[in-house]
Amino acid sequence: MRMMLFLPRVFILSIFIAALPIMPIFAHDKDRVTCLVDVAFGDDTDGISTSYVLRLQHKNNSRRTIEKVSVLVMDKDGEVFRTTETICGEPNIGIEAGDTGECKQTLQTLSGRMAQTLGYDAWVHMVDDQKAQLAKARYCEIEGVNYAE
Repeated sequence: MRMMLFLPRVFILSIFIAALPIMPIFAHDKDRVTCLVDVAFGDDTDGISTSYVLRLQHKNNSRRTIEKVSVLVMDKDGEVFRTTETICGEPNIGIEAGDTGECKQTLQTLSGRMAQTLGYDAWVHMVDDQKAQLAKARYCEIEGVNYAE
């Protein structure tokens, strides 16, 4: 009789122990981290370009290399205003297990051709408008992880 009561407990305990190595795979779900949008100016074939780049730091708590993370971009009140997938670490390298690294994604680019077409004043107004809209990014919630092959 005692053996019959003991076996289910051993079975449940063995399932729990067997599942422990799997748990770190889900360590990134729903992590909320600070993020921001940088404005980067550059040159393209038609003049000055402006890029808005989302940046965040991510700690890889898994045992696998992370290449990308999917994020919800939120304002200071926690309201989601954008979603995107970010590239983590160096392209085709990622963030190794246990390391922390940058994840980033260009959200929008205003090309030099657009600047020429619109004219300087309209281009400056557009740059400022986009900066104001995207500068409200405060937090990014990690929704999913893309691991390296």
